[in-house]
Amino acid sequence: MKKKNLLCAILMAVPFTFLQAQFVDFEPWQTFDGNYGAGIQVEDYDGDGWEDILILNGSTSGFLSNTLYRNTGSGFEDVSTTILPAHSGRYNAGAFADFNGDGHKDLYLAAWNLNTLMNTENLLLAGDGDGGFTEVDAGPPSNEQHSTAGCSWADINGDGWVDIFLANLSTSFGSAPNALYTNQGNGTFQANPGNILVTDISLFTFSGNWADVDGDRDPDLYAANAFATDQLYYNDGAGNFTPNTDEVLFNQNMDITYRAAWADYDNDGDLDFFAPSDHQNHLYENDGQGHFSQKAGSWEEEDDDTAAAAWADFDNDGDLDLLLTSFYNNHNTLFRNDGGTLNREESAMIPILDGFSGIADFNNDGFQDVAVANGGFPDTEPHTAVFLNQGNNNHWVQFTLKGNAPNTMAIGAVVRVKATINGQETWQMRQVASSSHESGSSRLHFGLGDAADIDEIIIEWPDGVVEACEGFMVDEIHNIEQENNQMCRIVGLDDKNRLPGKLTLTPNPARESTLLQLETEEPLTRCTISLLHLTGQAAWSEKQLLTGATLNREINLQSLPAGLYYVQIEAEGRRIIRNLVITP
Repeated sequence: MKKKNLLCAILMAVPFTFLQAQFVDFEPWQTFDGNYGAGIQVEDYDGDGWEDILILNGSTSGFLSNTLYRNTGSGFEDVSTTILPAHSGRYNAGAFADFNGDGHKDLYLAAWNLNTLMNTENLLLAGDGDGGFTEVDAGPPSNEQHSTAGCSWADINGDGWVDIFLANLSTSFGSAPNALYTNQGNGTFQANPGNILVTDISLFTFSGNWADVDGDRDPDLYAANAFATDQLYYNDGAGNFTPNTDEVLFNQNMDITYRAAWADYDNDGDLDFFAPSDHQNHLYENDGQGHFSQKAGSWEEEDDDTAAAAWADFDNDGDLDLLLTSFYNNHNTLFRNDGGTLNREESAMIPILDGFSGIADFNNDGFQDVAVANGGFPDTEPHTAVFLNQGNNNHWVQFTLKGNAPNTMAIGAVVRVKATINGQETWQMRQVASSSHESGSSRLHFGLGDAADIDEIIIEWPDGVVEACEGFMVDEIHNIEQENNQMCRIVGLDDKNRLPGKLTLTPNPARESTLLQLETEEPLTRCTISLLHLTGQAAWSEKQLLTGATLNREINLQSLPAGLYYVQIEAEGRRIIRNLVITP
């Protein structure tokens, strides 16, 4: 890898202009010296409404602890020694979740034991409800002693309790088994050594990022690998995974892929992703079924060790822009999104600050700000800096969700917002995720352009409940508690009782028609097929007699307006649901 010298003196001497682009401007807010940032997490850990910053310590000395900065509204204060239990070592990953269902945010810290004489154990810290944390022993995930590169929370089996995936390598930068721990609901976790997520990786995984890629409303996993091809695993809803079989699709450079940055960048109702790498970056577009095609563009030319990719609507125009940050090459890049087309902003290069990025609205003015951290790499001076977006006249809205216990952080929830932007009805979607390699927090941000009103809001909660909401004002931060908000109503798409099987729609997106194909684990005699608007209202429905475990049915879509829909099949009190996009 290339190296560079980065001096704090240079950082202070150069005028603080983070981005000087036609559509967005940033100004410095605060700089922290001495942080050996091997990673950055953004989250409102104490629930006071201000987004905080956690810096993971990557110091080679191993004597520093991780650093937690509390956002006071007027700046950040270091609360590490008063909030975090005493600990030291090298850490590369951390992620927040309510693992014990008590309504408080907990924190998992993953140790980086590469080339160390004494291995540091991973830590699980339970939130105490007063903004503090206590170390707890929850079994295997709290005493791992590999070198853990990434950690990610998700409810993989639909029982309501969040589970955790660990991306591991050996202490000598070689292969080590990944780990998958399922939450037992009693404060402990169970290892799953036979799961394919643990056994299927030939070398080591740098991170695992969860997303519902195929629209069946359970979390799938993208494993970003080092010196091996990346892999996508589809979840059947019970925590059983099937690998993607397209051997030539995902990153083939055989170097290091750092993560999958999931986002619906083209606003077509499904999650696409960007894979940053130390060699060549890749953008993959979802067809709505969880099948992907690679998109060519100048982002592939960013071959100077891209540390992180962050999606954020920096100008609040309703399109997610893309920020790439680099490790060693003094070269960060911003791509402006115009209607699903990414254009490099040449004037938005970031010549000094590099490393990992954290994106959040730190001053609660409705515009996404940026924190950048570096310091755990050769020949670099440690630094962390926060820059505030100066904004414009565009509207916005933000949501903080509180799910039903035990998953009170609503990890896995999807929010869809419809607004008329520049005369066009536009649907946007965001997901709540918690991973050491996520750039954003659990608060969801939507840019609304010139839309002074929100037409519709749909919330798909992790436990299957779907609520439609109305009456929320723009230019505000809203807190929404599941099934406890007078502005929201349940629309009846609760798939807690899942019908075991596989449902596909081809094509999807579609215009004239789509072919429904159902394969169930057990034979059925009858079912009801429904095509539903996002609000839960039926657009079409029919009863179908069956003579086995398969069903093929073409659905005519010509009379239906363009938009986002659900296809639901119900049989014997159980349901299976798939998202459908009908194009103009």
